Amino acid sequence: MAKLLMLFSLLLIACGGVDGQLCCEDGSKSSSSSQVYSSSEGSSSSCTPLDMDLNWQNAPPNSYIHGGTSITMTAYQISKFLITQGQYKTIMGNNPSKGMQRDDLPIEGATWFNAEEFCKKLSVQMCLEPDAIKLPTEAQWEYAAYPQTIIIQRNPEYWEWTNDCFDSEYPIGTHDPSGPSNCPRDFPKVRKGFGNSFDVRNATDPNLEHISGGHISFRVVKKQ
Repeated sequence: MAKLLMLFSLLLIACGGVDGQLCCEDGSKSSSSSQVYSSSEGSSSSCTPLDMDLNWQNAPPNSYIHGGTSITMTAYQISKFLITQGQYKTIMGNNPSKGMQRDDLPIEGATWFNAEEFCKKLSVQMCLEPDAIKLPTEAQWEYAAYPQTIIIQRNPEYWEWTNDCFDSEYPIGTHDPSGPSNCPRDFPKVRKGFGNSFDVRNATDPNLEHISGGHISFRVVKKQ
């Protein structure tokens, strides 16, 4: 019996190793852990990125005009279409849409907080940093919808959430402007886009799910 136990121990060390690694034929060791994925930010972690086609559009560095003011933008990417109900369900596990429910229709019935959570969860599932994907700032939305740019497809029946808190003064600065900093999370947010308008902006309760006569949806952005 003692000889059998000794033989078994020798086989275990030779083939499995006491540290849980496997020995290769050339004597090197290989781990049975999951594949390491390197994100675009340069960090590496065990992650398989979600296969979701967001039809990213490149917004190159340039400028556009808002109310006579020239606003310069750094490069970013923005989803060409509004997030669909199917995409929302994949990430969030539910569909809050109040109208027709169909996977290829834009999501609606999602609060600003729902949209923000979607962005964070999508970032993680795409193996990016938790804040890599966000709602567009008002300036990012306008630049993508600017008549001389137009790199997104809009639906005139939908308002769109932006990441910015509302302020009567806009823009605050002329380079990659965003809403007022350090505003409370429940402060009204800027919504854009209904009826194919470009520079119309409205202050909106971030808890709002629906607006009479239209819907609220959203699209997403990330750094290039």
